[in-house]
Amino acid sequence: MRRFIPIIAATLALLAGTIPLRADNPPGREGSARLSYGIEWGYDATVLDVYHYNYTDPTDGFRIDDKAVKGMYYSNGHVMANLTLGFARRWALGLHAGYAGIKQRTRFFPLAVRGTYYMDSFRTDGQFLFAEGGAGFHETRKAISPYGRLGYGYRSVLNKRSSIDFSASLRFAADHPPIYDNTKPGYIPEENVRRSDVIYGAVMLSVALNF
Repeated sequence: MRRFIPIIAATLALLAGTIPLRADNPPGREGSARLSYGIEWGYDATVLDVYHYNYTDPTDGFRIDDKAVKGMYYSNGHVMANLTLGFARRWALGLHAGYAGIKQRTRFFPLAVRGTYYMDSFRTDGQFLFAEGGAGFHETRKAISPYGRLGYGYRSVLNKRSSIDFSASLRFAADHPPIYDNTKPGYIPEENVRRSDVIYGAVMLSVALNF
């Protein structure tokens, strides 16, 4: 997904430049609910790798217990569609689904529920906070990774039915990946693995169009 990074960066710059051209905020009915849909995409930087491996070495039979907290840097991206219900002026609840990377050669299809709180109203310009939780279905393995995401953003209303959101967030995703064998090419056989627990932490920068 690295080839999409220049496109994402250029799109963010272009959209940011169009904000002064938007229409004035519509008055709207503050107490009414509204169902909207949208698409979000952005840049992900995986910066944290917390792992605990426990396995039997297939060569000499010794038990290996390896755990660490490591900083890292891996660039990736995400794209997600959503269906969201705004209600009670400042609250929204949405279903989000799409495609994302969490580490090198590790990508999944996330499905999550997001709750959002707007400082003023989901119908007007302003700041918002959100929390998202769900699970990702892996692209190349029969595995599911639970994940959570916390973020902050700013909404700019473009016209009566559309808006653009800019946000920054932190995502933590769990995984049970195969363990690479450092003594020879390949992975530790599954029957030798007792534990393979990993949590990836990422910083995400996103833009979303809502209608």
